[in-house]
Amino acid sequence: MTSPREHVDESDLHAFVDGELDAENRRRIEDHLHNHAEDAALVEGWRRQNAALRAAFAQTVKEPVPAGLRTASVTSLTRSFGSGVNWARFSPSKGASLRAMRRSDTSRKLPRRPAIIMSLLTLLAGAAVAGAALLAFTGPASPPSAPQRIMIEPPGLVAHAQLAYLTFAQDSRPVEIVAERKAELATWLGERAGFGRLPNLADVGLELIGGRLVPGVISPAGLLIYQSAAGARAALYFERAGGERPSAPPKTAAGLAAVEWRAAGFAFILIGPLTAETARAAAESAAAQASR
Repeated sequence: MTSPREHVDESDLHAFVDGELDAENRRRIEDHLHNHAEDAALVEGWRRQNAALRAAFAQTVKEPVPAGLRTASVTSLTRSFGSGVNWARFSPSKGASLRAMRRSDTSRKLPRRPAIIMSLLTLLAGAAVAGAALLAFTGPASPPSAPQRIMIEPPGLVAHAQLAYLTFAQDSRPVEIVAERKAELATWLGERAGFGRLPNLADVGLELIGGRLVPGVISPAGLLIYQSAAGARAALYFERAGGERPSAPPKTAAGLAAVEWRAAGFAFILIGPLTAETARAAAESAAAQASR
C-alpha cells in the first residue's frame, strides 16, 4: 500500500519544476521521476516551455512600464471594476507576479496549474492592461468607411492586342484549336470570350489557321490567327468593351499595322505585318462579317 508520503501528484511535480520544494521532498520527487518515465518526460517538457518563454520575453520584462501608460491603465480599469481593487499588487516596480499574488491572497486558494498556463496568463493580463490604456488614450475605433466602387475603362487595347500577337502569332503552336475544327472553335470562343464568329478573310489573302483564348484587359479575349500565302501571320483580337466606333485609320509601329473598331459590345483589333491598304481592307471585311 502506498503511504501518503510516497504519493506524488501533479501539484508536487509543478512545485518541483518551479523550485518550491525543500531538499527532502525534492529527493523524493527525483526518486519518483527515476522510476516513472512518463512523469519525467512531462517535467522535462514543462522545463523546456519555461525556458522558451524566458528567452522570448527576456528583454521585454526588463523594460520599465511608462508612468503615463500605467496611470492611464489603472484609471481606465478602475472605472470598469471600481475603486476597491488593490492596484499596488500590479506595480511592476515591486516585481509582482501571478504566483506571488496567489500566495499573498489568503482570501481564496487557486488550484495549481501547469507552469506554461500561468506564464500565458501573465502575458494575457499585461495585454489586457495595455489594451485598456490604448482605449483610454484613443477612444473607440471609428467604423470602417463604405467601400468605393471604382469603374475601370479598358486602357490601351491596341497595345494589349499587340502583346498578344507578339506572344502567340509566331509561336510554333500559335493556336489552341485549328481551323479544321471551326465549329468547335466558334463554340468555345463564344462560351469563353462571348464572340464566336470566325470572319473569312480569304478575299484579302489571309487564311484562318485557328484561334485561342488570351487574357484581356478586363475580361477573357479571343485571338484568331490568319496567314498569308507568303507565310506572314496576322491576328484578329476581340474583347468585350462598350460603345460603338467605326474603324480608325491603321496605326503602324515596329513593322506592324493595327486597325481598331468597336461594335456589338466588343472591341476588335486587326494586327499584323500588313500594308496600310491591306490592313484597312481586312478590317472592313471582318467588321462587316462580325456585325451580321
